Amino acid sequence: MGLKEAMADIAAKSKDELTYTDVSDTYIYYTRLDFDPVGIRFCADESELSKYKLNARAKAKLTYCQFLAMARGGHKALYMPSNMLLCENAEPVFGFRDLDKEKDTKRHMKYLRNEELAWRAPSEKAKLPRGKYCGIYMAPLSMFDESEISPDLVFFMLLPFQAYHVLNDYMAATNRSSLTFNHTPNSAVCSASVWAYTNHTANLTTMCAGSKTSGKTDMSMMNLFIPGDQIKASAAQFLKRITETGGPSVLGKGGEPWPGLDVCKGCPLFKYETLP
Repeated sequence: MGLKEAMADIAAKSKDELTYTDVSDTYIYYTRLDFDPVGIRFCADESELSKYKLNARAKAKLTYCQFLAMARGGHKALYMPSNMLLCENAEPVFGFRDLDKEKDTKRHMKYLRNEELAWRAPSEKAKLPRGKYCGIYMAPLSMFDESEISPDLVFFMLLPFQAYHVLNDYMAATNRSSLTFNHTPNSAVCSASVWAYTNHTANLTTMCAGSKTSGKTDMSMMNLFIPGDQIKASAAQFLKRITETGGPSVLGKGGEPWPGLDVCKGCPLFKYETLP
């Protein structure tokens, strides 16, 4: 079976029949993603650790961005316990420690240059409850088919116009006509993922200084988070639109095979007829 035929088989499935591998393949193939979608699971019960499918373990502390970089680009399935998190800005976001007014204000002064605002920033970021979660499991989304658990979030690292396509179908799937996102002076990946999780909605952010460097990210990339229990409906809507229009592109009349195909509306130079 060729790739085109395999994708047609996926498109013929209902939302409930889709696997996480189907969802991952759909976005990689039709949106032309550079990186695998990653499933994220916040661990509140250590007894569920046995359900995680792992193929790597960090030998030293890493940032949350670095763990995700290995999952999206290295096909690594990793568990990050609280004591293996390197990033001090991410620690309170995940509820791994309380805020320290003096130190956390100082960490944010380089961004905001205002002491009162530099304390408000970490105070007002989205956070998980203190001590509720003991770690975070991250793996390529397709690997969740091998686990006994589902992702709390699905993380995409993509280009802005790829995000545009993904979010349009997400809105259609969740019956929403607009979306609002959460931007903070740093913590663009850690706090942004927690915000999406706690608000049960998609979140799109730029890179922050940490995710640009530690996350090994091109400056043009963006971070997109979609709640795990909404991802199959979003992918099913994406496949439905592709089936009905003939392709993933939403430009012009839509339906072209390339999601970013740029054809000026009404341009007389782009007239053609399809040959048998």
